[in-house]
Amino acid sequence: MSVKVKKPILVAGLGISFLLWLGESIHEEVIAIGEWGVLSLMAISTGVWWWQKKQPQKPVDQTIFPLTVTEVNETIANGKKILNIVKQENPEYNLFELENKLEKLPDKLNNQSVSLGLISNNSTNKSSVKLLLDQETDFKQIEWLEENNVETINQKIDLVVFLITTDLTESQWQIIQKYHQNHQRCLIILNQPEQYNLEEQEIVLQQIKQKVQSIIPEHDVIKINSKPKTLKVRQYKPDKSYEEWTETQPPHISSLTTRLDSILSKEREQLIWGKVWREAQEIKQQGKEILNEIRRDRALPMMEKYQWIAAAAAFANPVSSLDLLATAAINAQMIVDLSGIYQQKLTLSQGQTVAVAIGKLMVKLGLVELSTHAISSLLKSNAITYIAGGATQGVSAAYLTRVSGLSLIEYFQEQEINSHQEQSLNIDKLSTKIKQVFEQTRRTEILQRFVKQTLPKLS
Repeated sequence: MSVKVKKPILVAGLGISFLLWLGESIHEEVIAIGEWGVLSLMAISTGVWWWQKKQPQKPVDQTIFPLTVTEVNETIANGKKILNIVKQENPEYNLFELENKLEKLPDKLNNQSVSLGLISNNSTNKSSVKLLLDQETDFKQIEWLEENNVETINQKIDLVVFLITTDLTESQWQIIQKYHQNHQRCLIILNQPEQYNLEEQEIVLQQIKQKVQSIIPEHDVIKINSKPKTLKVRQYKPDKSYEEWTETQPPHISSLTTRLDSILSKEREQLIWGKVWREAQEIKQQGKEILNEIRRDRALPMMEKYQWIAAAAAFANPVSSLDLLATAAINAQMIVDLSGIYQQKLTLSQGQTVAVAIGKLMVKLGLVELSTHAISSLLKSNAITYIAGGATQGVSAAYLTRVSGLSLIEYFQEQEINSHQEQSLNIDKLSTKIKQVFEQTRRTEILQRFVKQTLPKLS
């Protein structure tokens, strides 16, 4: 197999690997190299520590503040920026529809129409509330959007009326938080069933208010009764006899209608800003997906080139314990090149630091041992294709390089699109991607195909 290696990192890395192999035949040289290796590892570890210390620490609880019109316009501008990058990287891509939608968004800031959504696991509960609201004159002109799947976030709803009959479940609370993150106003409505007495109702109401207080104020957690209640009335006479009859107590939703009236009159502008912001975010996301598709088409062939280089280097290297050194050198250059494709440009030294960090992660997670064992077993099962030692090392190096490359591609695709500013890698997030990609690619049938694909490259 003939592979041209023109990158300085590759030449240096493979050269070091070769020199270390030569040193194994002389005991004194091994000792010297070992001392050099310890110093190098100390320096590299310091670099990794410094790299991780630079990562911004994300707060555990992030409060979503009300939108401003400036933030909405910035989101629209970011959407245009991404579409412009798409046109730069692929001028032939048809973006007419997305560009047209984006151009219309500023005008929508002056549109006064808003939509309300009723969300509930209980269809009867939802229907009874909707029927009562329809009778209110003030709400006849409002667009009502019904969402039957509570687990689905309907981006078109501006004001969410979240109906429950008992205390909030954890899954319901997570859905409400997602609406909040999407700048969708949310009211929690406790429609109490008849079996609860007044004291029990108040206890449940206070529990809900306490649970959601970080994002929803107390006055947006409201108790109503959407169904008529039948009460038994008993009247005693002077002679201690009594008369008994039933009375029907009408539904009581005035607390909800009053709150809706207040929000629609005082916060309509905020609701509209949220609507336009979400539409801009959706267009921005679609543009990002298109850009990721374009870049992935360029990144995959580049990654495959490096995996074959890694296979050749490991196959030719007679020292099995030093395979990872050559692979790390190859991965470093691959990291730099992939970061260039995704406009997350890293320097050569940063690429080396990340490559070493990835290697350590793979060893720590047991991926090197697991993949080598699995590949060796597959090769041994076929006596014709099995070549002692070298084949296992070559295929394993190619596979680990592929896992690194796919993990980086997945990582870069989730980053914010920025065509100019340099960004540092988050090693923790990259570690998560490595584990995910390894689990996806370690299945026997996938490894079998990879082994068959790699062996001809080693001949």
